[in-house]
Amino acid sequence: MWGGAVQVTGQDLQNEITYSARDSIRYDLAQRTVYLFGAARVKYEDIELTADHIEYHFDNEEVRAFGVPDSANEVSGKPVFTQGGHTIGADSIRYSFRTQKGLIHEVRTQEQQTYVQARISKRKPTGEVDSKGGVLTTCDRPRPHYHFQVSRMIVLPDDKIIAGPAVMKVRKVPLPLAIPFGLFPNRSRGTTGVLLPAYGESEQLGFYLLNGGYYLPMGERADLQLTGDIYSKGSWALRALTRYKVRYRYSGQVDLSHSTLLNGDPEFPDFSRQRNYFLKWQHQMDAKASLTDRFSASVNVGTSQNFTNNFNSSTFDYLSNTFSSNIAYTHLWPGRPYSLSANLRHSQNTLNRTFDITIPALAFNLSRIYPVQMLRNTKVSRSRWYDQIGISYSANFDNRLSTTEDQLYLDNMPELTRQLRNGILHTAALTTSFKTKYFSINPEVRATDRMYFRQLRKTVISDADTTYAVTDTVPQFGAPFEWSMGATLTSKVYGMFRFHGRGLRAIRHVITPSAGVNFRPDQGTAIEGPFGNAGATSSYNPFSIGVYGAPSSGASGTVNLGLVQSLEAKVRDRKATEDAAAPFKKVPLLDFLGITSSYDWMKDSVNWSSVNIAARTALLKKLNVNLVSVWDPYAVDSLGRRIDKAQKDVNGALARLTSTNVALGFDLKSKRYGQAQGGDGDDHVVGDADPNKGARIDLQVPWRLSVNYSYALSRSYLEGGSQDNVSQSVLFNGDITVFKYWKLGASSGYDLVAGEWTPTTLNLYWDLHCWEFNFNIIPIGVRKSFSFRINVKASILRDLKLEQTRPLGNNNLLY
Repeated sequence: MWGGAVQVTGQDLQNEITYSARDSIRYDLAQRTVYLFGAARVKYEDIELTADHIEYHFDNEEVRAFGVPDSANEVSGKPVFTQGGHTIGADSIRYSFRTQKGLIHEVRTQEQQTYVQARISKRKPTGEVDSKGGVLTTCDRPRPHYHFQVSRMIVLPDDKIIAGPAVMKVRKVPLPLAIPFGLFPNRSRGTTGVLLPAYGESEQLGFYLLNGGYYLPMGERADLQLTGDIYSKGSWALRALTRYKVRYRYSGQVDLSHSTLLNGDPEFPDFSRQRNYFLKWQHQMDAKASLTDRFSASVNVGTSQNFTNNFNSSTFDYLSNTFSSNIAYTHLWPGRPYSLSANLRHSQNTLNRTFDITIPALAFNLSRIYPVQMLRNTKVSRSRWYDQIGISYSANFDNRLSTTEDQLYLDNMPELTRQLRNGILHTAALTTSFKTKYFSINPEVRATDRMYFRQLRKTVISDADTTYAVTDTVPQFGAPFEWSMGATLTSKVYGMFRFHGRGLRAIRHVITPSAGVNFRPDQGTAIEGPFGNAGATSSYNPFSIGVYGAPSSGASGTVNLGLVQSLEAKVRDRKATEDAAAPFKKVPLLDFLGITSSYDWMKDSVNWSSVNIAARTALLKKLNVNLVSVWDPYAVDSLGRRIDKAQKDVNGALARLTSTNVALGFDLKSKRYGQAQGGDGDDHVVGDADPNKGARIDLQVPWRLSVNYSYALSRSYLEGGSQDNVSQSVLFNGDITVFKYWKLGASSGYDLVAGEWTPTTLNLYWDLHCWEFNFNIIPIGVRKSFSFRINVKASILRDLKLEQTRPLGNNNLLY
């Protein structure tokens, strides 16, 4: 390796120029030129030039670089010019360190996501590169799959690329897509720009343009996307999406939309106009931002008909009939066992248009503390029973409103305020634990105090003809208190069955019996009086309107019984060698089998509760099986009410079935699931029913199939007979990689009782290297439609696409 350095005095350069070469360095003193051969390198400040042949002229401080033909007449070691992390490749480079100008032939460089090629280019001191005859593309292949052939262009670093007349070509084939000039973004950050819409036609709404708008970055921490939809029959929609992120602090996004949907002709009586709004807000606080405070938000609120638009709503939103929101703030005291939280909650049902709003919900929680241990100043070698006495406490305040969508408007705020229900709930528990060699005993005393500021009041009014009761809500404080106590005893019994075979060595049977006793005295607050029709005696509870309910009436003393079992086998691991440290492995045979019931000794009859049976296992580690069944040991009368008569005395059966739920499911995949096939391993997006609303897939998955079966039976008994209400369905989804870059996916199901298909989606994704193709179809249902899109992957040309969505059915064909 040859090398050297030179400091030119009396010229414009302030620092030395270093150079080196692998093969040789030749000096021409007469011409004041140095020649570098083989892996040559010249460096000045942040500028570095490499090539197989470099000439440096001292007089004008100019460097020239070339490649060298090899024995096959292929040029190797072509020049590479680097400055400030920006790299330019070329066939030849001529650059002046004094003027910072350059002349480049056959330029090849990358500007952000754009690859640029040009026949001849001039580099200016500002870093601007003016080129004549060039190619622009986002394809990284030496011979790109597509490109824009331009006559001239200007590259402004970290700003834009300005191109003259250009025509788009696929390989060497020109397309009927030409532009007089073009501005291509060339920034590492986002840049402002127009978002081109997708077009289509709807029989109900007319021709339309969807998701057209404008994108606006707002600094490094936020951006704004304004889009809209417009239909030829008068409907329209606007949407604003803002994303924000402050590193190590918080991140989130706000999505606000409004739409006006016109159905019918304004001149006809069946004309209707729907105005819909929806707000989505997601906010996450970074765990490193604070050790004491936490804030998060998940808001999904709007009008019930917002997602009924068939064309610009996802399948998930369309099928959802409930939405909920929660804005939460929590303050922690480090090293302390208590915390304070405040929440704003909301839930709505789009079917009956009901709203439940809690503003606010405050909670103070004290986790379990051990007073005896806290009062003792010194540690003891042996703890006493009273050392395990623990106290936990929580206080809650809720201000809740239950109303309907048509009541939520500003002028109705006074009435909504009167409908608010609020109160304070105090709960406390005193617990301890005793452990013996065979048993664990956990006694507990529980206390609950409800504080209300309004109550129900019934007033009996008598006149000459009749007697009736008037119900009012009066502002009166009340604090109904209730308490209960109980204890639970648990144990474990192990059974081992050993075998002398080579494969199966043992089966372990674990039985976990439990027994608990609970007592609650009669603490009812009901008031009896002549509140019925015509003065008949009836009762009411003044706290029934309370947000936390009222204390339970009637005394209760229950004994809870439970038995849980599991089976596990110990077998030889076929993958382990003979001399392995652990040649055996555990295989679960039965994960869970439980039976529970209870007996209330304070009832005068029908003391036993229903018997609940539950089981869970995974057969061959593939088929997941879940079973829940409820059996009642008592018979019923003609109205289906339980009576004090055993079912065995009626028909000889130990119990009668009231409900059963069975769920079976398996997930199969090929052995090469998730393994690379020699591709680049990039993730891509395939849409659910719209490519813009997709989920990540892995093109390296040859195939996958997931099937879930559910069966639910609810049996009611009336007039000596029984009636079954059965639901039974099969849901499945999967995908298969037909070719290396083709993936077919499907999601569907079948209702075995109704004999109908559930919402079905079929999709095709085709990875075209620098392009991608999506085709999605919903073949059945009210959202029956298809959509396709072919687009460039690179985000800077995201609007270079062909996209369409159309309905199916009637006379609507696929073309």
